[in-house]
Amino acid sequence: MKHYIGERSPMRAQFEAKAGYVARHFAWSYEAGVGTITLNRPERKNPLTFDSYAELRDLFRALNYATDVGAIVITGAGGNFCSGGDVHEIIGPLTKMTMPEMLEFTRMTGDLVKAIRQCPQPIIGAIDGICAGAGAINAHCLSVHPRGSGRCRHGRLRTVAAHDRSGSRIGTPVYGARDDGARRLVVGLLQCLA
Repeated sequence: MKHYIGERSPMRAQFEAKAGYVARHFAWSYEAGVGTITLNRPERKNPLTFDSYAELRDLFRALNYATDVGAIVITGAGGNFCSGGDVHEIIGPLTKMTMPEMLEFTRMTGDLVKAIRQCPQPIIGAIDGICAGAGAINAHCLSVHPRGSGRCRHGRLRTVAAHDRSGSRIGTPVYGARDDGARRLVVGLLQCLA
């Protein structure tokens, strides 16, 4: 976890609050130091689009400078985490792209993974249901990794356990993790780290 930048610090102008962030391609909420990202296209099992990739990358980069967000929960709406890249908005267009365009897309997806990994706040995945493709890749970048009985590549996840960025266990498993369970885990972790 990063250090708090006090109100009178001369470096304060370089940092900003993110509680009021307005997301365009997913939902963002904030409560008691915890920001929640909800992939919110449940009718299609919350797939990613070019726009959501870019916005997530930019948000995770900006969270390096957030003064008010102590932890992040990322989840999906409608009982599923993320079905991967949207078939119509990513997969279809990828089949028609030139090699340089596909390379740019690959760089963007890699930049999101790097931004998640470099984000100083703990990131907790409230992962349930479908978690495939790009959703599975991004889930494995979080501070809380899928563990246990679920299958990440093509199946349903029901078990998550907290791990720090080195892979060491820092918490206990949460079964059937949803927003409330993940939020409780985050609050507990923040209390332990405080």
